[in-house]
Amino acid sequence: MVKLFHLYKNYYLGISFVGIIAFAIQEIPYMIMPLIKLKSNPIMNMQNEIPWIEKTQGIFGMLSMILLMLIVRDDNIFFSITTSKEKCFFAITVLMILINFIGWTFYYLGFQYNWLIVISQFAVVPLYYLFFGLWKSNYLLVGTSSIFFIIHTINGYLNFCVKR
Repeated sequence: MVKLFHLYKNYYLGISFVGIIAFAIQEIPYMIMPLIKLKSNPIMNMQNEIPWIEKTQGIFGMLSMILLMLIVRDDNIFFSITTSKEKCFFAITVLMILINFIGWTFYYLGFQYNWLIVISQFAVVPLYYLFFGLWKSNYLLVGTSSIFFIIHTINGYLNFCVKR
């Protein structure tokens, strides 16, 4: 981690290398998407019909990504799972990304079920950020990703469960 500017208490604007790695891991399905020929791609062809939901989702999604990578605490080390709290939240973080990858695997294989998409692509990504924030005690990230979770999941539900 690199601390650039003190914000308040233990929080700094800086570079969180573990946050960058976590973000890159979450982006793997999008990186391999061009290599896979999909018969249909409903996520990428989704038409949001409620502009304020799309804008709010975008704002809180972007804030979550920024806080994931650019907020560091001076009392955190790069990778620690020594306390019970760290072990628990790290395990849930890993579980969220595994659910996401399993969902993408089904999606790429053509099993594009509405509820599976909402759960594995819309709900678990913000939860991945939220539990990462709890693991690293980045409570700014916890706050933004909580709102991102609600809005992103509602958007997925409206686009994949209500519309169809």
